[in-house]
Amino acid sequence: MATKSPHQEAPMDWRSDPDLRTVDVVVCTTAGTFVGHTYRSSRLRLLDALNKGFAARGARIGLDYMPMTDVEMYFPEGGRQSMSSVHIRKANVVFVAEKSGGQPESDGSKAGKVIVAKKPVDARVCVVPYVLVGRLHSAAWAELVTSLHQEETFIPLTKVQVSPPLVTGESVFEFVAVNKDQVVYVGEAQ
Repeated sequence: MATKSPHQEAPMDWRSDPDLRTVDVVVCTTAGTFVGHTYRSSRLRLLDALNKGFAARGARIGLDYMPMTDVEMYFPEGGRQSMSSVHIRKANVVFVAEKSGGQPESDGSKAGKVIVAKKPVDARVCVVPYVLVGRLHSAAWAELVTSLHQEETFIPLTKVQVSPPLVTGESVFEFVAVNKDQVVYVGEAQ
């Protein structure tokens, strides 16, 4: 039996990184709905963490899988299950609705930040079995079609109405990140 020397330390859990912030989310996937917490660094938005992952305790986290803790899983056939943690394959995420905590803390300064002018477009996004109506944000110079062909997998919608309501009963969110690989169509509202 191997023993640890007193000078060896157990590896730190990545979730204990003081730079991490929790984000309360509802994640709709191709296999069910997950309600719980995900993570981002203090300097990133939830959208950035979904698109690029983040670093915690020197490890890259969230590149292909979205980590969640304190999770209630709701299954399409009914029923639910609680789990302390899950890692959801991002390719199976239809959308992530933010309940709270998705934006970085602001110190009020704009120093070192690149400000990109955004133009919101009223949009209707179909992701089976849901239709999301909200404001799609893209660079001011871009048309709707251009913003859909960006490199990022998740695209932002704000002031979102989800139909039909989720299994949790919720249907209105300030922010939703939509997996554009799951989109059936996007329409610009008149």
